[in-house]
Amino acid sequence: MKKIIVSILLIFFIVGCGLKQTIKDTAQDLTNNTVALIDDAIDEITHESESWQATLQELSDNLTDEAQSTIRNEVQNLATRTIAAAGSEIRCNVDFLGARVVQALQRIKAELLNKPIPQRNPAICQVIPTAIDMNLTPNRRNKVDISGYDFDNQPLKLYLITNDNQRTDVTHAINRLSHYHLVLNLGSNGVLLNETSSRLVLEYKDSQMSSIAITQPVTPDCKEEEISFSPDIITYMPTHTRGDRDYGGHGPAITARVNIYVDNNTIKAKIYMRARETKSDWSTADGSGVFTIYTAPSKRRILTIVSDKETSTNYIDSGHAEDFFEKGSGELVKRFAFVGDTDGDEAGTRTRVKVTFNRVVVKLKEIGNCKE
Repeated sequence: MKKIIVSILLIFFIVGCGLKQTIKDTAQDLTNNTVALIDDAIDEITHESESWQATLQELSDNLTDEAQSTIRNEVQNLATRTIAAAGSEIRCNVDFLGARVVQALQRIKAELLNKPIPQRNPAICQVIPTAIDMNLTPNRRNKVDISGYDFDNQPLKLYLITNDNQRTDVTHAINRLSHYHLVLNLGSNGVLLNETSSRLVLEYKDSQMSSIAITQPVTPDCKEEEISFSPDIITYMPTHTRGDRDYGGHGPAITARVNIYVDNNTIKAKIYMRARETKSDWSTADGSGVFTIYTAPSKRRILTIVSDKETSTNYIDSGHAEDFFEKGSGELVKRFAFVGDTDGDEAGTRTRVKVTFNRVVVKLKEIGNCKE
């Protein structure tokens, strides 16, 4: 009966007055014994941090008296809490866990002796990712996982820092999944990051716990490259400008010139031809035409034409057949093909030049998301 009454009184004190009142009313010899057991556990873990789990279990087993049941429950809760914190979600090392267990036992001891309880400060073991890469798409950088210890009921603050050191309180983005796991929400309803964002800072009582860098995309230098292309064959017919339309076997004297140039991110070819009769009435076809032979691709700008830019030729036609002039590989024009005199009228209707080009080489520069 006496044992039952003692148990009822202990329950009353635990529920009604709390742990401190229970400890205060515990017999002095029982207190001394409990403190000694805790001190032994602290000493063992301090010297062998990896033994914290076995030492806690041994301490719990040694707290056998009914009056020690509350302390035993705290020790068991401490073991459970620490095992959870050492799980696969985080990677706190053994020394760290041992130190945290010692601190927790010291708090239990302080309560037992009715002394000031050491402050329980949160600690960080791991941050994933260690930096926020703004090169990634938003759905691939929408959270930060922080693992550690004693995150529950702590006045944590989160700030977004800009490149010019402006601070914005974004504590609303902290989500506590457990006492050892925080998630920082970087989604549309969390911390909104932009090109001015520099870092996230997690603070506890105005002291920095962690600084997570926000890496902005590096603007690369605009690349330059040389490309070559083969323009299409172009046929040009000059207009009739003088005399009748029939050269009548008098030449004509033919002059032709082709040059290319850059115009508004395109390359254009200007083809000039004159075919003039060699005697009165000087029947003439004369003129020039401009043709687009290349347009730069998107996000590229034409810097210059690297290859040959002009080719010319002249001769006197002496028959009705088409005349060919090979200019070789080093020139702009590979081949001229002329029609001068024909059987009948031809100035403005048949007289023409057909131009076949060699490959044209141009230098391009990247534009857009790059540094000039």
